[in-house]
Amino acid sequence: MQLFILILSVFSFATPAVAQNWREYSYPDYSFRVTFPADPQIETTKYQITDDRAVEAHVYSVRRDNAEFKVTVAELADPGLEETAVIDHAIKTLSEGGEVKINIPHRINRVFGRQLSILQRDGSRAAVALFDYSGRLYRIEGTSHPTGDDATADAIRFVQSLIFTGGGSNRSADDIRAARGACSAAGSGGAGSGVAASGAPPDSARLELRCRRQQTFAALVSALNSGDLPGAQRAYAALSDSQGRFANPNGPFAQAVSQIGQALRSGDLSGAQQALSSLPRGRGAIRER
Repeated sequence: MQLFILILSVFSFATPAVAQNWREYSYPDYSFRVTFPADPQIETTKYQITDDRAVEAHVYSVRRDNAEFKVTVAELADPGLEETAVIDHAIKTLSEGGEVKINIPHRINRVFGRQLSILQRDGSRAAVALFDYSGRLYRIEGTSHPTGDDATADAIRFVQSLIFTGGGSNRSADDIRAARGACSAAGSGGAGSGVAASGAPPDSARLELRCRRQQTFAALVSALNSGDLPGAQRAYAALSDSQGRFANPNGPFAQAVSQIGQALRSGDLSGAQQALSSLPRGRGAIRER
């Protein structure tokens, strides 16, 4: 799977206030944890895993006037089902009546999947992640409806809160080593990187956070390159909690990142694209404090 190793930086503007009752819920029987804004409704239903086959699925959801947060865990049962076919069918189902704006590789710990941004016909926008893992399809969706306050930041925050437990993986040891090595290289700092290095190797939690930030930054780059202003604004908002420090906060890298944020806040797509084009590519990444 192609990995996105991109320059990542600090984002300083504030996202909409997050409700104080967001908290993490753990489901050890299904090997995941996730953060909801309220106690989720849980139901067992059928999920169409292919055009001609439905399987049992467990759905965890919270609905608000302006948003919906949902995790679907479908029991694949048949080990002969290929991951690509399962994920592709899920994407096809999700995009019916809408348009996929972003579709990039995604990873949580040692579990690999896809990350999507989808614009629905009614104006709703969904942040989605899909994983074929441990005999199940995990489909997590945060949807911002075109009513009430903008919930896009909450939708992205929800999707990014998913954590797999149990320490398993859906990739070989070589794939995992390659992914970790790539993230380590991206975060190594060094001369000319524009970002300060701590001098100490990151622990696994920091490495995972860095990689997930890189994936979200890939969504920002993809949205800007495709001319998707709302998608770029959502991706930028999702990165606003990033913590790090520039070796030279007045340097061209820091200034370009600041210009992207300013342009997106004012709705200036061409300005954000121009600022993106001035970023020094491949010369370093964020280093957490």
